[in-house]
Amino acid sequence: MTTVRQFRRQPRGYTLIEIALVLAIMVMIIGAAIPLSSGFMREQRLRDVVRELLVLAKTARGEAMTTGRPTGVVFGKKGFGLLRPGEEEASETYLLPKGMAYDIRPFASEKALKPDGQTWIFQPTGLCEPITFRVEENDAWMEVAFDPLTANIGEEAYEIP
Repeated sequence: MTTVRQFRRQPRGYTLIEIALVLAIMVMIIGAAIPLSSGFMREQRLRDVVRELLVLAKTARGEAMTTGRPTGVVFGKKGFGLLRPGEEEASETYLLPKGMAYDIRPFASEKALKPDGQTWIFQPTGLCEPITFRVEENDAWMEVAFDPLTANIGEEAYEIP
């Protein structure tokens, strides 16, 4: 009786075609994710500016209520800062990143104003004038309306192409 031996071939690795196929799929996934992440990063930069203004607004409101004296946020051409009672210049200033601009629209104003030393006053009662703040970077923008009772963001709109 004769015995037939069967040899099992041991796998030695991946073929060149398999490796090329995996690399092609990875390139397509990364290529699709890059435009999505650039929009996300642009939105995050806009939100950072809005967040800084929100922090200053909350600080100004808190200090006005604590000290019993009006406190303000001053809007300058390159940024904004906190104006405490008795101080002549704003402290805790925030400078806008390069390539960004902003404008403000006070309550009942038809058109937006370019920042040029306007002061957003917070009364000792905690009330403030409602304003709308719009920040832009190239063709992307974000606009928020602040609530006069809480200094929180009441409404938000944005476009990030």
